[in-house]
Amino acid sequence: MENRNREILGIMPENLRCLMKKALGELWGGLEEIRLRVNKPLIVGTAGGNFAILKDGNISPALGGAYIVSESDIKRVFCSICENSVYAHEAEIRQGYITVRGGHRVGFSGKAVIRDGKIDTLKEINGINIRIAKEKIGCGSEYLKDITYNGRIINTLVISSPGCGKTTLLRDLTRLISNSGIKVSVVDERGEIGACYGSVPQNDIGFQTDIIEDAPKKEAIPLMLRSMSPQLIICDEIASESDMLSIKKCFGSGVGVIASAHAGSVEEVKSNPLIRCLLGGNGFNKIILLKRNNESISKRISGEVFEVKF
Repeated sequence: MENRNREILGIMPENLRCLMKKALGELWGGLEEIRLRVNKPLIVGTAGGNFAILKDGNISPALGGAYIVSESDIKRVFCSICENSVYAHEAEIRQGYITVRGGHRVGFSGKAVIRDGKIDTLKEINGINIRIAKEKIGCGSEYLKDITYNGRIINTLVISSPGCGKTTLLRDLTRLISNSGIKVSVVDERGEIGACYGSVPQNDIGFQTDIIEDAPKKEAIPLMLRSMSPQLIICDEIASESDMLSIKKCFGSGVGVIASAHAGSVEEVKSNPLIRCLLGGNGFNKIILLKRNNESISKRISGEVFEVKF
């Protein structure tokens, strides 16, 4: 935890560093995100809810007396995150986030610059969201036996509402499966599973894991299949038709797949035309449904495993 404290405080200007150090104290274990918005209160998100950091460094569920983030604060934090070279991080800024040392993901809002109908970059940054990277070593152990048959990994879909631990579980399953002797290729389109910094995963994703970050699945999955001869592909959220088609190509090829999707129930998945066609047969035969509880994700991930039936 000391390393994580240093990583987060290290990207803050001196005035915010002092406030954060005093305010968070015992909250580090349950800290999930830090929100900075121009001319708005400095907010921390925890497993127990959101709190304002006050001008004296204390925290409160009420906003009265909160420290108000200035435009200067935003500029200095942004500059620190970019390591004083915005140009070097243009590709990441275009995606709306940068992964910093320790695997913490920093998202931005601001004025979009459009080129050829697409977001080319963001400027005039007005909001920063620091999402705290967390590993829950061992959280996948209770699920591994349910998705393994005769030494092979069953095609599995991990689902939940946002913030229930899908990525945390994918990360630990990657570690466990890789360390068991299975060659794993991770297609980490959003950079959250491995959380690479300088191309080196900051999270433990196992000894026999190859990873490609920040590439769309339609490009990255065929590349990994051709070049790394995986026995299992693990990828993040299925969110588009191209994602679906790319994953569909893996089925029946002898390469297993574990992926995630947003859904609050198995019924929602079955009614989603994008994902329904991936269920059953050579497709996903197991679904892990995760549910939010009153504890921090870093303490506990709870869920149920379902056989795919229609």
